[in-house]
Amino acid sequence: MRSSRSFFNQVKRGASLIAACSVLWLTAGCDPPGRPGAEVSEAESRADTTDFKTLFAQNCQGCHGEAGKNGPARILNNAVYLAVLTKDTLRQILVNGRAAYGMPAWARSQGGPLSDKQIDALVDGIYSHWGEDTSGKPRTLAGAPGYASTTAADPGHGKKLFGRNCFGCHAKGGLIGPVTEPSYLQLVSDQMLRTSIIVGRPDLGMPDYRILNSGRPLADQDVTDLTAYLVSLRPPGGNVQRPADSGAGHGGDMNKGQEGSGNGPGSPRQETNEGNKGKGSSSQQGAK
Repeated sequence: MRSSRSFFNQVKRGASLIAACSVLWLTAGCDPPGRPGAEVSEAESRADTTDFKTLFAQNCQGCHGEAGKNGPARILNNAVYLAVLTKDTLRQILVNGRAAYGMPAWARSQGGPLSDKQIDALVDGIYSHWGEDTSGKPRTLAGAPGYASTTAADPGHGKKLFGRNCFGCHAKGGLIGPVTEPSYLQLVSDQMLRTSIIVGRPDLGMPDYRILNSGRPLADQDVTDLTAYLVSLRPPGGNVQRPADSGAGHGGDMNKGQEGSGNGPGSPRQETNEGNKGKGSSSQQGAK
């Protein structure tokens, strides 16, 4: 009798243990070790974040530098650049990228990883962190050259400006390096040249348009003419530009005189190349 009762109690305890294990197993099945459900949620949260610092560090910092400067690409932490570049233009650059320079399209609508809200968060963050004054208003520069040119260019005047303001650093044998070399000019667009003249590269010691020209700020026409002179030194047919690098990637349709594409309307290349035949224009002559 005792043995039967003992056997019954053992069976009862075994059933209870099985039931307890089943509960644990079912619970573990819903949330196994490592909590992948929480990890997925965290990953999804990172993918959809609109925090500016996180977005910039994950997507922009590699090319544009930590805190928007000291990177290999155009610095974004620059009040002059952001005073000249409109928010809409910057947004279009982020959405469409600049294929000619290896910058991909970032918007999901164009195959990139970022949502419209994340694109907006980057644009707003760039301006609020680096393009606004202490009162939170966008910095403005009275009389600053436009991001894109809207007037006819005079490469001859640009050559004189180069000799006066740029020759010491950027001629062949200059302190920094030649920007008149055909091999360099084949790699950059008209717009990149224009933007560099306006914005400079303060993180590397290059002044902006306000300090050039013997202490007098370069006017919009000066920048247009100086850009045209450099473009005139580019070998015929040597421009690296592709259709993807003009248009929306530069802030919309190009108007007459704008410089987003080396072959577009307003580009001085064809006119200036013809005018330079037989004159021996080269990076070695410098500028008179």
